[in-house]
Amino acid sequence: MGNEAQRTRESFSEKALRYLREQIINGQMPPQEKIVESEIAHCLGVSRGPVRDALKQLAVEGLVDYQPNRGCTVALLSPKDAYEVFYLRGSLEKLALEKGGGRISDEGLFRMEEAVEEIRAGVEKKSTSAVVAADEKFHRQIIESGRMDRLVKMWELLSPLNGAMFLVVKKTNELERRLGQERTLDDPFHGDDLGAHTRLLETCRRGDLQASLRALDAHYIRTGERIYRLSLRDELPEK
Repeated sequence: MGNEAQRTRESFSEKALRYLREQIINGQMPPQEKIVESEIAHCLGVSRGPVRDALKQLAVEGLVDYQPNRGCTVALLSPKDAYEVFYLRGSLEKLALEKGGGRISDEGLFRMEEAVEEIRAGVEKKSTSAVVAADEKFHRQIIESGRMDRLVKMWELLSPLNGAMFLVVKKTNELERRLGQERTLDDPFHGDDLGAHTRLLETCRRGDLQASLRALDAHYIRTGERIYRLSLRDELPEK
């Protein structure tokens, strides 16, 4: 394959990846829905190859399940997997803050402020994908504050699952509402997630290490624990 053909294939793959990711994260394609390569290719005006490339990446991100002879379906990260991802991301960010003494550079704080406004805009537009992107931008400033390249790389290994984590939270809140229980998880479309990021930004701006660590625990680890506890009582669909 020539260089030009390779670039064209990559651009079509990116187009398919962006389309499918937004459809899944924003709820247009619900869990367990079958994804038909030929239909997606026809919709986007591309061949099946780029769609196949996109589905492989989405499987890495935890948004798609592949089963031999059955093809791909929209996935939902299992409660156990979600708990582990929340726990690990939170632990890595706490390590970064401790290494940096709770201090984040002025540029990092500015980018966190930008991210909070982008979360606010995503909430107003009801766009989960926009909130996910802004969340990633916000937390990257925290992990980079530790100035440890390997720590950042470990965190980046979990980053592709960020969208899947948001879907688990959304599914858990829906389950709690059906059961008539009080919502216990930060929900971006009720302002909870925005408030959590705003509080975390304030503790980081003050350089208050202990308060920032507590805020990260509440944001990540307690959320994962609540998802897992609820799944033990009323099973969420698992992968």
